Amino acid sequence: MQAKNYQRRGNQISLGRRWTQDEIHLLRELAVTTPPKLIARHLNRTYEAVRQMASRIEVHFLEERRKARKEIKPNL
Repeated sequence: MQAKNYQRRGNQISLGRRWTQDEIHLLRELAVTTPPKLIARHLNRTYEAVRQMASRIEVHFLEERRKARKEIKPNL
């Protein structure tokens, strides 16, 4: 088995694998209902990689939306 030839991209510390369009599409779908840690496990990626990609493609996780709603809720 031959190792792939990864090249450093930008200011990247590690030589991780690139995100495929299928993975990005799945991340968008799962972010609505699934916590980021479970998405990371499903995609075989780190939590941080999932969080960073979500930030790049401007996807907000369900947990973040719940926290934001709690902060905005007025006390009656």
